[in-house]
Amino acid sequence: MQSGLFTELESKIEGLIEEVELLRLEVSELRQAKQSLEEDRSQNEQSLQRLLGKFERLQESENL
Repeated sequence: MQSGLFTELESKIEGLIEEVELLRLEVSELRQAKQSLEEDRSQNEQSLQRLLGKFERLQESENL
């Protein structure tokens, strides 16, 4: 009886360890995805700022 309980406990612990490892991988992937999205956002903001600058120069040249 006691051997069966230890076997069951060992099995559950192994399952939990596997789950933790999978969650760690997922967290790592999510961090990478977040970094990629932040870089994309930064690039998009820079592009928008350049475009706004061009529009402002056009508007200024119209006012001359």
